[in-house]
Amino acid sequence: MNRKKWVIVLLVLTVVLIAATVIVMEVRKDPGKALLKIMSDKVDLQVRNVRYTEVGDSGMKWEVMADTARYQKKENLAFFDKIAVKVILKDGRIFIITGDKGLVRTDTRDMEIEGNVKIVSEKGDQFTTDRLRFRNADQTVETDRPVVME
Repeated sequence: MNRKKWVIVLLVLTVVLIAATVIVMEVRKDPGKALLKIMSDKVDLQVRNVRYTEVGDSGMKWEVMADTARYQKKENLAFFDKIAVKVILKDGRIFIITGDKGLVRTDTRDMEIEGNVKIVSEKGDQFTTDRLRFRNADQTVETDRPVVME
């Protein structure tokens, strides 16, 4: 029985060594093919630890922070992961909006945030929902999901 175990272990090791050798040989042949493709062909730019600030025509200031952002120039879209938006209104009031994912239409400046969306005012008021949309044209925030207010 002991001899059978050794034979099986040797066979497994031989197979692993052969597989590793084949992989190394393929990588050396064409290193470009061996690279893991992470970005989609549609993504023009991808960055981590994003901080973007914009002051709008109305005097409202946006500070967008995110773990990652992907920009698709042709579609005028910016995608954010783990997004936090600090909104400073013209009158000085401040709101922090956080969520799992965000989308900004760069041509219209419309924004959507979804997944564990939370809005906190400087006074401590809190609103939570699953999805939130900001329409820049009429400066409105809306959702079709339930909202909890604290």
